[in-house]
Amino acid sequence: MSEAAVPAPAPSGRGAPSRLLLGTAIGGGTGYLVTAIAGPALQPEAYASFAVFWSALYLILAALGGLQQEIARSATPVSATDVPPSHSLARRFAIAAAGVVVALILGSAWLWVGGVFPVGGWALVLPLALGTASYVAVATVVGVFYGLSMWNAIAMQMSLDGIIRLISVVVVLFVTTDPALLAWAVILPFVLAPVLVWPFVRQRVVGRFVLDVGARELVWNVIRTVVASAATGIMVSGLPLLLRATAQGESDAQLGVIIFAITLLRAPVVIVVMAMQSFLIVFFQQRADAIWRTLAPMVAIILAGSGAIALVVWWLGPGIMGWLFGEVYRLDGGLLALLVLSAGPVGALCATGAAALAQSRHGTFTFGWVIAAVVTIIMLLVPNELATRAVLALSIGPVVGLLAHILLLLGAARRPGAARRLSGSRSPDDAPAR
Repeated sequence: MSEAAVPAPAPSGRGAPSRLLLGTAIGGGTGYLVTAIAGPALQPEAYASFAVFWSALYLILAALGGLQQEIARSATPVSATDVPPSHSLARRFAIAAAGVVVALILGSAWLWVGGVFPVGGWALVLPLALGTASYVAVATVVGVFYGLSMWNAIAMQMSLDGIIRLISVVVVLFVTTDPALLAWAVILPFVLAPVLVWPFVRQRVVGRFVLDVGARELVWNVIRTVVASAATGIMVSGLPLLLRATAQGESDAQLGVIIFAITLLRAPVVIVVMAMQSFLIVFFQQRADAIWRTLAPMVAIILAGSGAIALVVWWLGPGIMGWLFGEVYRLDGGLLALLVLSAGPVGALCATGAAALAQSRHGTFTFGWVIAAVVTIIMLLVPNELATRAVLALSIGPVVGLLAHILLLLGAARRPGAARRLSGSRSPDDAPAR
């Protein structure tokens, strides 16, 4: 075909939220169960070690989620009779990116392995490297699924990923609590789930899409979304790792209890919205002329929802935590409520970030997340009790980032030419011209 592929109408998004929420519920719910099962099974000291590996893994995966978001933004359906010249760009980019990830992790491990993995050491580095490299392929393929509005395939991938992880971790825990074996159980779905899904979706993917950018712009856009997503990971998945790094004189038991509470209580708000980011990018793209009419109520609902959950947790949380997981995990109701409340701004940041990417405002997207991460790290370094530092870091950083996103998006909307850009142009506002 000619160099310019003919865009095909995107498949209907009707019913997409329900299917994605189902996949998110299964995938996120099984991950939630892994955390809930591992805590009592390992006890606080051992759980702290497991949580740090989990945190290191998902911090990197959160960063690589930026790759998925950019592929979702740039993947455009083409008519079945066309053979897009650049459909292999995504594949070539994924292979190169996976190689870079493996090289960076293995090449730098000697600098951080002793401090990050004091229990397990080098035995945890290889599954970390291979798991994150495998996730590059997952992120690329799922990004294409979003661009092609293949909601069933996305839900299937999410569900299988979570189910396989839950089964593999439970099987390993029945046999041993060895951190290296648990690490291999955690990364197994990144390899197995795509292999199971691909035969059912191959014909709808190969030759059916084109990226709206070339290789150079793809790399530049991915770098910015990865930086922003890494900042996201610092405030979500990476917090246990940061708490470990900044914990001075804190016992592993106390650290394990706090990490367990953070992981368990924030997930209902944060994980759901984070898992929907790629969908939200496509969702906002399809409503380019009415983004604020959709975004403002969405942010209000997320913040109000986290507040309502926090009130319930304040009242019932300590008793339920003690009953389900043992008295060692019982914490003050006010602390538990603040941990839940802090999830609201992070969820809202996911929504405003998706709106920024939908308008190809990569600079706005990146700045909001990076400033939030910087403030989060500063709060962790302020001398105080472990629980207080955790609450301050989880709360203040996301609020600053959310305000930055809102102000920058409002300012961009008022600039001359904003209406024209929102009406359909997908050229990045601050990317190099093609």
